[in-house]
This record gives sequence, C-alpha cells and structure tokens, in this order.
Amino acid sequence: MNDMIKAEREKIIGKKATRILFVMGIILIAAYFFLFQFGYASVFYNYDTGKMDTISGFAAIEQRKETASMFDGKLTTDTLALMEKKIEEAKAATAAQDENSAFSALHVYRDQAAMLEYMTEADGKTKSIEEAYPNHNSVILGYCDGWDKMLSSMGSVLSILVCLLVVITLSPVFSEEYSCHTDSVIYAARYGKTKLVTAKIIASLEAVVGIYLLFVLIHAVLYIGIYGVQGWNVSIQSSLHYASSAYPLTFLQMFLISVVLNLLGIAAITIITLFISAKLNTPVTSLIASCVVCFLPVLFDFTESVPLLQKLQEVCPIFMLHMNGVFAAVKTYMGIVQPIMMFLFNLCLVLMFYFLIRNAAKKHQVMG
Repeated sequence: MNDMIKAEREKIIGKKATRILFVMGIILIAAYFFLFQFGYASVFYNYDTGKMDTISGFAAIEQRKETASMFDGKLTTDTLALMEKKIEEAKAATAAQDENSAFSALHVYRDQAAMLEYMTEADGKTKSIEEAYPNHNSVILGYCDGWDKMLSSMGSVLSILVCLLVVITLSPVFSEEYSCHTDSVIYAARYGKTKLVTAKIIASLEAVVGIYLLFVLIHAVLYIGIYGVQGWNVSIQSSLHYASSAYPLTFLQMFLISVVLNLLGIAAITIITLFISAKLNTPVTSLIASCVVCFLPVLFDFTESVPLLQKLQEVCPIFMLHMNGVFAAVKTYMGIVQPIMMFLFNLCLVLMFYFLIRNAAKKHQVMG
C-alpha cells in the first residue's frame, strides 16, 4: 500500500502542471506581499506641512506601531476615552483643511474608529465593554498588522492558488487513465479497484496538503520576518476588520484555527475533484466540471434575494479557505456557530465522497 501511495504521489508532484503552479504560487505570494502589503503606500496627515502625506514600507510599520502603542493593553473605559480624544483632536486639526487632509488624519486611527463605531448605538449611546464583547473576559489591544495582513492574504491570494492547484493537478487522476485507455490494465490488476483507489486519494491529499503547508510557511516567513511576531497574543478586535467580532480569540489562535479549517476545506475540494475525475471520461471535462463546482459558490451573492441559499453556500469547501471573513461576524446555523458548522459539513463531505469514489471505481466499465 505504501509503495502505491508513493508512486501515485510522485506521479502527481512530477507533473509539469504541478511544478509550474508551485513555482507560480511562490512568485505570486512574494509579489502580492511586496506590492500590495509591504510596499503599499498608506496616507497620513503631516502636522508639520499641514497636508496629506504618504508612507510605506518600514516607515509605515513604525508609524502603525506608534499609534497602536497609545492604546496597548486591556480595553477599558479610559482606553475608549483616549480613542475619542485622539480622534477629536485629529478632526479639530483638519477642520479648516481640504477633504483629503481630514481623511488622512482620521485614517491613522481607523482601527480605533471602527471599535468606537461598533460600540455606539443608533441613538448615540455607547455600549459598555461587557455589552459589546459579552464572550470576552478581557479584550487586549495592541499592534497586530503583520498577523492581520497575513490572515487577509491567506483568504485571498493563497485560497485562489490552492483551489487552482487542486482542480488543475487532480482533475486528470482518474479521467486521464480513462481517456488513455490504461484503465483496462489498471482495473484488471488485483487491487486496481480497491487499494489503488485509496492510494490515489491519500497521495492526492498528501500532495496538495504538503504544497499548501509550504505556501503557509512562506507566508509566515514573509509577514513575521518583516512585520515581526508582535501581536500574536493580541485580541483580533484590535483590527478594524474584527472590531465587531464576538469571537474571543487572539491572532495566533485565529491563525491556527484557520489553518486547520483550511486543511479540511482543501481535503473536501480534493475529494470532490477526484470524484468528478472518477465519473468523467476526459481530463478536460473533468477540469471544467471541477472548476464550476469549486468556484460557483463564490460567484453569486444571494444575500438579498435568497438569504437561506447564501447561508448554505457559505459552508461550502471554498469558503473554508476564507476564514478571515468568517471570524469578522457571527453567523449561526440552528444555533451552531459558522466555523463549527463548516467543520461538520465539510467533514461529512470528505467521508461521503470518499465512499462515492470507491463505489464509482468499482462500477467503472472499461471502454475499448
């Protein structure tokens, strides 16, 4: 069995398409980081010149650290008062300035503004910290840009890369044998419809999971290497993306949970792609069908028209690779929070499609 798995794994990894996608993935990860994360210019108000200015790279990181350090520590009423004071000072300093200057002055305090906005009721009354964050013993604030950006990029560029890797490299696993008519030899072998099928599934999972973990490692090296490890123990509410989140998580906890759920989502996409490959007779039709099934849930938004359908879409495998958005707000399914429901749903998919693949292989009729 181990020899079968090794042979199938080497066959997948040795494919030209797999190697090209792997190299392209590394290039795109690095390019995205340096062009849109680290090298991206952020605006701020220059009090010396009285105008909007821009900053990027290490200077931007230092500026963000200085701003976050003003509010470091446990969230208290005094911290909220300081946030309000700093924002009011920024507004007062740019009251007579142009729109760009006013925006840039407030942009520096965007995380704090998001928290204050969330804690302000429609009637202008401010919630207590206990009302705003009932699931938290305490909310710890601090600098977290590296972890925040890393989680964001995991849900964008990395998720797309992994999905493409799965559907392109695994679509031919079964269908290529059908189209080349080698199935007549393979399935005639002693374990052709039993152990070999399981070996293909395990080898496929090992290949894509291994590449995904390498991508995550490259991500971590880039973001932690440049932004620093600082922020791992800070509450996710420190970022404007999660200011209204009810999940009592630190950035490290969210990262680890995201990786685990990502892996399950990858397993689900892999197993569904293999099932499609086992049912269709050519790699091209298998690839097209896999792309449709994989990406269809994110192409349509039924939030306004059919909310129930939208909620069902949001537990599909591809959304398991967008966990940064899942933790931004709490959604429940029959009283079960979305991450747990996603875990259960995708685990069921993996088990169900595993048996469907085995069944499809057993019933496969050799043609010609």
